[in-house]
Amino acid sequence: MINKIMEISVKAGAMILENGGETYRAEETSVYIAKALGAKNPSAFVTPTVVIVSATDLEGKQYTYMRRITSRTVNLQKIAQINSLSRRLSCRKKKTGVPQAQRLLSKISNAPGHKMPLVAFMAGLSAVFFTLMFGGGLVEALVGFVIGVLLRLILVFFEKLHLNSFIVSVICGAIISMLCEIALVFGIVPSSVTVMTAVLMQVVPGMSIVNAIRDLIAGDLMAGTARLVDAFMVAAGLSSGSAFGLLVVSYAFI
Repeated sequence: MINKIMEISVKAGAMILENGGETYRAEETSVYIAKALGAKNPSAFVTPTVVIVSATDLEGKQYTYMRRITSRTVNLQKIAQINSLSRRLSCRKKKTGVPQAQRLLSKISNAPGHKMPLVAFMAGLSAVFFTLMFGGGLVEALVGFVIGVLLRLILVFFEKLHLNSFIVSVICGAIISMLCEIALVFGIVPSSVTVMTAVLMQVVPGMSIVNAIRDLIAGDLMAGTARLVDAFMVAAGLSSGSAFGLLVVSYAFI
């Protein structure tokens, strides 16, 4: 039974990390769930790439369970559901059994995400509003919408290939800058800078930076520093890719 408890605890913490949650939140969730299900003296050690939970059973025997984190995305709905499950297990007077907790966690894990057409449309819509916010016109906003939709479809394709985040950032930056410059060359937009900046906003690692700051404030210095470095690498990839795309279009049309 203790093995199942440890598995549930680690899986919950891993899901927090994989869906964009903070390190300290993953640690707290793992500990709360393990304690609620009957584990003794649970403790968790979490970094952006691994979740380790240790606890003892009723006989005092020590158990440790580890899970490697290989993919990360942003799904705040799943984080909220796991938080609700953790509170439900911790606060309920009649303890929830391990099989029931396992079913609830699996239900959250296997819950379908948003439909791809909706995700692509909202990505394009975000580019529209960013373009207007940065002072662009309606034509630039329309171009930003089209490029934003294409970028989201490209990102979905890259997710299936499981490419390195730096490589994905370089490619995305190059594609965005080339499309924006092509729109400028053909006279569709008066300036490509506004559209390029607006579309890039959906791949800027804002969530990683915020989580890194929150981890540092919470005292998780190693995790916070690792997240900051990861965000810096993504930003560097976007910058390098954008510069490369500009050079390609300049040599092709000049």
